[in-house]
Amino acid sequence: MAVWGKIIGGTTGFALGGPIGALLGAIAGHGVDKARIVNTNTGNRSFSTEDSEQVFATGVVALAAKLSKIDGVVTRDEIATFKKIFEFPNSDINIISKLFNSAKEDAYNYKSYAEQLKKHFLDKKVLTEILNALFAIAYSDKVLHPEEEKMLVQISNIFEIDKENFNRIKSIYADAQSTDQDKLQRYYNLLGASKEDSFNDIQNKYRNIIIDYHPDKILG
Repeated sequence: MAVWGKIIGGTTGFALGGPIGALLGAIAGHGVDKARIVNTNTGNRSFSTEDSEQVFATGVVALAAKLSKIDGVVTRDEIATFKKIFEFPNSDINIISKLFNSAKEDAYNYKSYAEQLKKHFLDKKVLTEILNALFAIAYSDKVLHPEEEKMLVQISNIFEIDKENFNRIKSIYADAQSTDQDKLQRYYNLLGASKEDSFNDIQNKYRNIIIDYHPDKILG
């Protein structure tokens, strides 16, 4: 069964604790408050691969839902982008829809979800890819709403992603209608470089990015 199909597995949410466990408990029909009670007992427990899959999938769905709603309305473009990024079988659409719709009811309580993801996933590349996916959703309508940007900044701070990498990701999705000068600055931001850098420095930064984000390296 796909990871999406494992998300709602009886009382698994209780064991995970935190807002992610609460959301799973609510979707499974056990109630948010009851799921939250377990949060105090999960600080140092070890998680199985299946637990990690559930934390990742549920946390990402929740953040995507809240980001889509935080500017006031969830658009078709945002839904389409979400589906494109996080491929899942048609058989799991109902589960994902329940999670998405429940999470978007309160768009402003996203920090606790980001904090739980940060505590669970120590690999910065995993957190960076989550931020990257959220940027794709935010820019799906070609406009970055101030509330969306505020949310993305706060999530990046929770993930401890530095400003250089934040600007690099933002540059990837910036409006294509920008002036040539703006585009040039975005390219510098994308590489984590500046106009004062030498050609060799810029070339080395490009090569390092290629190495860090090579598919074979981040596949896991």
